[in-house]
Amino acid sequence: MKHILLSLFITALILFVLLSQISFKGLYTLLKTVDPIWAALGAAGYILALLFRAVRFRWLIHSKSIPLSELFRITVFHNLSIMVLPSKLGELSYPYFINKISGMSMTEGLASLITSRVYDFFTILMIFLFASIGFQSFFKNNLFFIILLTALLFGLIFLAFFHMSSLLRWFSDISGKISKWRGSKSIKSFLWIQRKMNEVAEDFYAIQARRTYLPVSLTTLISWIMAFWMCYAFLRGFGIDISFWRVIFGSTVGLIASALPISGFGNWGTLEAGWAAGFLIAGLSKEKAIASGFGLHIFIFIICAVMSFICWVTSKK
Repeated sequence: MKHILLSLFITALILFVLLSQISFKGLYTLLKTVDPIWAALGAAGYILALLFRAVRFRWLIHSKSIPLSELFRITVFHNLSIMVLPSKLGELSYPYFINKISGMSMTEGLASLITSRVYDFFTILMIFLFASIGFQSFFKNNLFFIILLTALLFGLIFLAFFHMSSLLRWFSDISGKISKWRGSKSIKSFLWIQRKMNEVAEDFYAIQARRTYLPVSLTTLISWIMAFWMCYAFLRGFGIDISFWRVIFGSTVGLIASALPISGFGNWGTLEAGWAAGFLIAGLSKEKAIASGFGLHIFIFIICAVMSFICWVTSKK
């Protein structure tokens, strides 16, 4: 309960600060006057982004073949959970749903989820690097440090990903030693953790053994291109005339902000704050940058909620 209250407080604080910078009338007008054609194109981009993420999970899962329609349902439920659960707990809904719906082990679900996030970070960092180069006038002398920092992050993620099995087994050994040191009081808990770490390590090894680097990379890239198209379409629907390149830069900053380990409620507030910062750099006014962030998030939530309901009804049938 304390974690939930803390998440609500952090989210409410961020939302209060952002909403105090714009008028509710302007936000209402933005949502009311959205162009339905551009909104439909944005919704299509979002659905395609989820579809390609489901295809990516199909390439990552190694133990059994799961129908794409089933993986798409799980992906939709997972994305809705990210938006409504506090403290990033929504991420853990994927291994839960894949276990309950498809009968897969939660450890394999967790391994495939972490692997997909590694590919996401690789793709986003690469896109952000190229987008930063396009905004040299803003970064000025700091561009070299941005490139250097991105390269270091690439290296760390690369090493962690390809040595994940060894790292998990190392942590498993440490957990076993701690259980012996603490004695019988908590040995069962540590042994359970040790066993699960070994299972996840084996799943990581099986995923890497499949060597599906190219199809997973391509589906990840296409998924993000669809996500950027969604952002562009909704901005055009809000009456904001902006180039696709600037949309990529501004929305990338928002996505990076929403991925930060902040104990908020879903990604509400953090996405809007990052979005506003990115699009202020991209040249939008403060009013448009903040209002468009809220408008986009509201529409994404509505689309995902409707899709989740449809997926739930069809799965019950």
